[in-house]
Amino acid sequence: MIWLLTSLLSVASADALNVPETSYTGATILEGDTDVWFNEVTDANYEQSDYTYAFFEGNTLYVGNSDNYGNSVDGIVEFFWFESSIDRGSDFYVAVVKVRATPGRDCPWYLGGTDCELWADDWQDWGEYPVVSVEAITDVSREQGAFRWDWAVPFENYGVDAYGQISVSNQYGIGANVSAGAEGSAMTAVSLPDGTNINGVPVGGNAAGSAEIQSKGYLNSEFMVQTQYETTLYEWDVFVNGRADLMAWDTYLNLGERANQSAYYEYFLPIQVEFGHNFYMDQFNFVSNFDIGNINPFAYELGLSLQGVEIAPPFYEEPEPSSEPAEEPVEEVEEEDTAAPEQEDTGDSEASEEELELDGDTPAPVKTGCNSVDKAIWLGLFVVPFVLRRRE
Repeated sequence: MIWLLTSLLSVASADALNVPETSYTGATILEGDTDVWFNEVTDANYEQSDYTYAFFEGNTLYVGNSDNYGNSVDGIVEFFWFESSIDRGSDFYVAVVKVRATPGRDCPWYLGGTDCELWADDWQDWGEYPVVSVEAITDVSREQGAFRWDWAVPFENYGVDAYGQISVSNQYGIGANVSAGAEGSAMTAVSLPDGTNINGVPVGGNAAGSAEIQSKGYLNSEFMVQTQYETTLYEWDVFVNGRADLMAWDTYLNLGERANQSAYYEYFLPIQVEFGHNFYMDQFNFVSNFDIGNINPFAYELGLSLQGVEIAPPFYEEPEPSSEPAEEPVEEVEEEDTAAPEQEDTGDSEASEEELELDGDTPAPVKTGCNSVDKAIWLGLFVVPFVLRRRE
């Protein structure tokens, strides 16, 4: 079901489009080849391909595949770990997945044309095949983590009918704000062109207009990852299949109006795993379907599969306690203990010396390190006789 609201979430307003690419607060981006790694990358059809690639550039994972026709599927993935989260005895991650499918310009002429196209469900293409498909698979029998399908964006099927660019904003957040619920996701379409429909409901025609496609829960702006992007597809649908062991998004192009353009989409993949355990993803698949000629009625599939993706919490080493701070309080206490008697002794001794100076026969007392009892005895021996003589 699609909800259309008259007001935007504060984090998904038109002003949020000023934020480029992906932004995050209260989260830590995981380091490639250290916190996240994979075993191998293969062609989606398990064929030998010289064009398949997957590598980390810094903390960003680049994946892709292409063919001799110029068709290509490319993806960028970044993994985040939330520093603060609802106490479920788990670590929480979210993978931001950005995928693009681009048709080539060198399709065989004997198949009816020189330009390839995205596969569209129109009169010349038989059957429905996704132009962009992302699939994540794990084995829950290991009891070592699962996909949080309820917070995936999008987490429901929906469709958009529009001609022109649509700006889309995705947000996912999980934080420690107990009073506000502190977990939520949202997907909002803004800057809508005229004639835009979302699930058959017209929402376009206003440059400042907006439509909340999907929302759930509460988004805490202090612990949130968000993206914004633009898509130019014309009449497309997104079908979502979410389970603990599977998250799959399939984007279909309903008409061929934009079939010669790139299809771009972004997905959020939330993950939950027990504290102290790594998360293991058996497969991470990226697939697209192309039309390589009007005479050819069959879809041409191109894609790649990452095998054995493993995610670990960022390494944190507690600082070792230093011996210097522990010694300082001890020294201060000793100084205070020794200083206090000296101050008392100084005051009494000075007073005694002034009084004794009046009697030239009585020598001034000498300061010692004796305890208070000894001092009292010595003071008594000198001061009492002096006072008695003064009274006489």
